[in-house]
Amino acid sequence: MDDIRATGDPFLSFNPILTRVLVFEPNPLLATSIRSGLELTGPFTTEACSGDFLEALAAFRPNIVVLDPAHLPGLPETYVSKISQRLPNCEVLAYVTESGRKSAQQCLAAGFVGAVSHARGIEGLVEALTVARLGGIYVDQCFAPTASSAAAETGDGEASSRLSERERFVLEHVARGFSNKEIAGKLGLSSKTVETYRSRGAGKLGLRRKSDIVQHALRSDWLGERPDRL
Repeated sequence: MDDIRATGDPFLSFNPILTRVLVFEPNPLLATSIRSGLELTGPFTTEACSGDFLEALAAFRPNIVVLDPAHLPGLPETYVSKISQRLPNCEVLAYVTESGRKSAQQCLAAGFVGAVSHARGIEGLVEALTVARLGGIYVDQCFAPTASSAAAETGDGEASSRLSERERFVLEHVARGFSNKEIAGKLGLSSKTVETYRSRGAGKLGLRRKSDIVQHALRSDWLGERPDRL
């Protein structure tokens, strides 16, 4: 899976000093194994939690939390909200089974910075965490529906074809986590103009919230590609 936010080798510009990773896994042996693997393979300071998740969050104060939403009660957005209330700059990465496409997409729509399959192992986690710390969104290919199948089921392909090139560019980069100001810098436009493209494009597709834009990007397979250049 390519780094969808940064260019070049993500590890060359990665700052390990700021990266504290909390791994939540109810199985203590598995939690310890993941922690050890991350610290041996990537430049992370890692803590494992198999008990009180919120207590561990407050004590360790991570930059990124890795968790499988199946191990926690409630919807993914509940945990995004709880985490952001306690640590506003902390991100959440979903680590789910390969068959958990629906769960992965729910997590991405809720504001998770990525979804990686258990099948990818430590290598996949390191790659996803690196992309997340660079400000990107990581989506395992097994969780991203193909554009052809999504279009056949939802009609999104036909809807997307009504977008102008810049409307598509703006919406895709919104889904990838870029702010209006960052997108404006890429296009050499004002933030107000970018907001106009965003509103117009979203209106054509019937998308009202950022989570709707992310879901559309997933269905259209926008996040399985590197960002377009204009």
